Amino acid sequence: MRKVELRMNEQLKYEVIKELVDHSGNKNRASKKLNLSIRQINRLIKIYTEKGKSGFVHGNRSKKPANSLDKSISEDIILLYRNKYQDFNFRHFQ
Repeated sequence: MRKVELRMNEQLKYEVIKELVDHSGNKNRASKKLNLSIRQINRLIKIYTEKGKSGFVHGNRSKKPANSLDKSISEDIILLYRNKYQDFNFRHFQ
């Protein structure tokens, strides 16, 4: 089994929902602690029971944004700005 690393918000949600499920806690108290509705608490309980800790990891965590530039292109742009267009202001360089 792979070790799951959670970020702070994800870890807080996991701990509160785990406590709620394991000790049959109060959904109202959990919703106030996480600043979520009862409906969202129910959704998180379902995720916890089905997937466990790995269900709290955000779905886009390891994905590259669709609008990001390739690293080589961004390096070329920086070199152009530093060498050829160094006297231009940023708006004109754009």
